[in-house]
Amino acid sequence: MKETVIGVVGLLIFAALAVIVHQNQRRFHKPLLTTHYQAVMLTDGTLLHGRIDHLGTDFPVLREAMTVHAIVDPASGTTSHKIVLRKSEAHGADHLILPATSIIYVEPVQTDSTIGRAIEQFHSR
Repeated sequence: MKETVIGVVGLLIFAALAVIVHQNQRRFHKPLLTTHYQAVMLTDGTLLHGRIDHLGTDFPVLREAMTVHAIVDPASGTTSHKIVLRKSEAHGADHLILPATSIIYVEPVQTDSTIGRAIEQFHSR
C-alpha cells in the first residue's frame, strides 16, 4: 500500500512539473520572424511598420518605427505611399517600447509587396 501511495504522489508531482514546463515554454516561445520588416496593429487602431525585437516578451521593441500613408491622386486615381519615420517627428523616437497587451497582431511585410517596395524605395534615397 505504501509503495502505491508513493507511486501516485510521484506521478502527480511529475504531471505538475510537466504542466509548468509546458506553460512556461509556450509563454516564452519566441515567434519566428522571416521578413526584415513587420506590420504591428495596436489596440487603438494604429498600424505601425518596423523591425520588432523581443516579440514574445511583456514589452516588445519596435525599431525603425514608421507609419505608411496611402495618398490617392484624384486626377489619375493612382495610389502612392508616403513613409514617415517616427524618428523624424517632433519627439525623435528611434524606437518604441510597446506593452504586449497593446498589440493585436504582428504580420510580415514581404519585400515584393506594395508596402515592402515603398519602404525599400524610401531607404534607398
